[in-house]
Amino acid sequence: MISSSFSVCRQPFLYLVLALVAGILADVGATPARWSEAALAMVAIALSIGFMILGRDRPASFAILVAFFAAGLLLSKIERAGAANSPLKILSESGLIKPEAPVELVGVLARPPEPAPDAYYLEIGVESIRLNAEVLYAAGLVHLMAPLVDDLAKREFDSLSLDYGARVRVLVRLERARNYSNPGSPDFNELLERRGYQLTGSIKSPLLIERLGDAPVNPILAALFSFRLRVIRAIDGNLRPPVSGTLKAMLMDSRYFLDRETAERLREGGTFHIISISGMHVGIIAVVLLGGISRTRRRGRLWVSLVMLVLWAYAVMVGLAPPVTRATTMISIGLIGPLLFRRAASINTVALAAFVMLALNPALVADPGFQLSFVAVAGIVTLALPVTDKLRSIGEWRPSSRTPHPPTCSRAMRLLAEALFWDERGFKEEMRQAPVNFRLEKAWAARVLGRLRMQAIVRSSLFLMVTSMAIQLSTLPLTVFYFNRVAPVGVLLNLAAGVLTAVLMAAGTLAITVGALSHWLGSMLGSVAAGAHFALANAVIPFSDLPFASFRAAHYEGRQAVVYALYFIPLALLAVLIDAWRPLDRKSTAVASGQEGKGTPHVSPGPHRRVAQWLCVSSLVISVVAVVHPMAPRANGKLTIHFLDVGQGDSALIVFPRGSTMLVDGGGEIDLNPNRKHAAPLEGPDGAPMEGERERDFSDRSFAIGEAIVSRFLWSTHRTRVDYLLATHAHADHIGGLSQVADNFTVGEAIFGHFPTGNLEFDRLVDKFARRRVPLAEVSTGESFELEGVRIDVLWPPRPSHLPATSGNNDSVVLRLVFGSVAVLLAGDIEQQAEEDLVRSGIDLRADVLKVSHHGSKTSSTEAFIDAVSPSCAVFSVGERSRFGHPSPEVVERYVARGTNVLQTGRNGTITIETNGATVGVTTYRKE
Repeated sequence: MISSSFSVCRQPFLYLVLALVAGILADVGATPARWSEAALAMVAIALSIGFMILGRDRPASFAILVAFFAAGLLLSKIERAGAANSPLKILSESGLIKPEAPVELVGVLARPPEPAPDAYYLEIGVESIRLNAEVLYAAGLVHLMAPLVDDLAKREFDSLSLDYGARVRVLVRLERARNYSNPGSPDFNELLERRGYQLTGSIKSPLLIERLGDAPVNPILAALFSFRLRVIRAIDGNLRPPVSGTLKAMLMDSRYFLDRETAERLREGGTFHIISISGMHVGIIAVVLLGGISRTRRRGRLWVSLVMLVLWAYAVMVGLAPPVTRATTMISIGLIGPLLFRRAASINTVALAAFVMLALNPALVADPGFQLSFVAVAGIVTLALPVTDKLRSIGEWRPSSRTPHPPTCSRAMRLLAEALFWDERGFKEEMRQAPVNFRLEKAWAARVLGRLRMQAIVRSSLFLMVTSMAIQLSTLPLTVFYFNRVAPVGVLLNLAAGVLTAVLMAAGTLAITVGALSHWLGSMLGSVAAGAHFALANAVIPFSDLPFASFRAAHYEGRQAVVYALYFIPLALLAVLIDAWRPLDRKSTAVASGQEGKGTPHVSPGPHRRVAQWLCVSSLVISVVAVVHPMAPRANGKLTIHFLDVGQGDSALIVFPRGSTMLVDGGGEIDLNPNRKHAAPLEGPDGAPMEGERERDFSDRSFAIGEAIVSRFLWSTHRTRVDYLLATHAHADHIGGLSQVADNFTVGEAIFGHFPTGNLEFDRLVDKFARRRVPLAEVSTGESFELEGVRIDVLWPPRPSHLPATSGNNDSVVLRLVFGSVAVLLAGDIEQQAEEDLVRSGIDLRADVLKVSHHGSKTSSTEAFIDAVSPSCAVFSVGERSRFGHPSPEVVERYVARGTNVLQTGRNGTITIETNGATVGVTTYRKE
């Protein structure tokens, strides 16, 4: 049997994989010549062989670790060099492929088109690209979206009959993933490259796709891809949304159809990981194929080989995501053992699986799904399984030559263990046949649960709870860093989530299988699946109003992120203490503390162990608090304004001298096709999460700016509260992200200019504030406030003179902030008419810093307005590439001609203005 302990001598791959990971990470910070790494590895291998011949184990072990460290350096460098030398990436970075200029590419579909709501996603292996009448042969993989805006577009796309291996010619605009340069914003280009794509793009119309024929394909892959699509269509034909969307995600990793409300409730309850295909899903399939856990060890080699073949075929079919690959690798190792589903798993098995995956793909070390998957399993193996084993040994104890003395533990622990594991019926049967009879006083609960046949259920429930706690504890830093979510309620909800997931998968699979034969039986099974889905999606509702059941947390950035690495030190110490605990071993120096209860002595641990326990518990508590609750930044007595890069939109965080905050707008996306349905934002594999928006699809413009960009920035500053939230006007690129901010943060007061009627998005935002009991306020021209020494003058808009009120560009709230002798003007989206009215009014518009009106469009920034403001610094809030042509070159030239320092969020990243009331400092996130 594999031991769950992780003694040094029993877990060699743990240290080998740590050395490999250290080498991979070291390659990020240093770039020595490739020959030096190879030489280091060869010297280390030679030294290890020499030391082993001489019988010097420790130096040999050290030399082996150095060799694997060098191997990690070398593998990482080879992979990075390959990515950097990608022809498509070179063409893009050199400027030959321009995002605004369409190119004609010829390539082969690497897999069938992936269906999504009103769109298809294509993976094309590029063969050549036509640029300016010149054909360039450039290999690489691109990820394209083909939107289907109407029925005609759908018919045109269907007429192409695209499938795996189809050779196509496509006219498309190619670009790298759109990034946002702010603290806390995810690097979508990194995600793009981890998935193997060099460029991405959106095909304007199916008419721009031409099928040229078919290329030779792998028949096994073709069969797997075809089977996957047939299953997806069968799910759609037999089950209704949202059940069908969830089941497609669970079984076939098709997550574009996942219902947004279902996804959000699962995230809130800490059970979103059940959506992503992971170890649990692969394990369920393995158990079914093996005919149950109890029959696993009796299976022959042929059957085990077939099971492994099916599991790997499934893993390839659903895309070889890190959690799937990890689970399949571990199960394969266990089957080869043959050790699958024994009482405990080995950390050596986990490390070996990680070692194999990293050796093949070193970049996985930075993949959130990979990290979460292995850390979760490591937590199970080093915490949950050992605790369960210790309780089992206590509960099953009876006198023997090896264990003559009762367990050394507290009475409460003994009673719990006996209630779970003591077999009273089996003991009595043993005594009837034994030559010497004796009685053991065991917990009454063991006898009661045994008579009621409830021990197995209670024991399984406790094991699931301990496992869930171990997973939550071990993955806490990663879930906070990647998803900014802590869900203690998940410890309870995961007890039911596993069972409901199994029921949903089984009932759904049977429904689509049996439905073709019996519509009535298929409908009944579909009803079972719908019931399991409803219970799964709504399990968190009873806990929604409980404080700290589920909450969002701030995270550390940069060097401060070392806190997450330090967190694992006390966690590792806890695992070591659990491993070293021997409840059935009585030390000769132990001193009994007396009889507790019915004759079981409790032996106190030694002083060194007590100190270690105290240090472990206290440091772990401190680490948990530090991870989930970073200290808020101290006020510095200055007025600070952060203008965020939110693409085509506005968002700025104002931090007042004594620390109060005001968020002005929250960015958002203007949907040019409002009838198009969008898939729910998703987390990464195994719950990762990535709180959906961190792992946004490269071509889908529907991802949530307020979650992935604005909220992530606020969390990166260690904030979980916004004192004032101001919406300048009701356009989507200003208020679209405020809904997510309202969900994620405590908001003190929400401030608006005009309250428009008939604006659905604005009404939803106001309703959300009302549900969260956030006070609402309305401001207009002439109002003035003072906050922490900063005077805030509301210059625009005037009160509405007619109803219904509007909230367009020229109704934007315009603020002038004055701190000491420094003024900052936030001009919203006002255009020429409002600018002229402000100039004619004679209001003091002078400002050192101007947030340029309406993203620098041709319809704003008139000569008279610029002269009236006379800014020394002008901030354009607009993406690096605006599809509306913002900012206008003519407008930019007006500012430059006046000697104004011009900055643009899309090019400079977050622009931070800081003033002490006398001087103004300007810093940008992008330093170049």
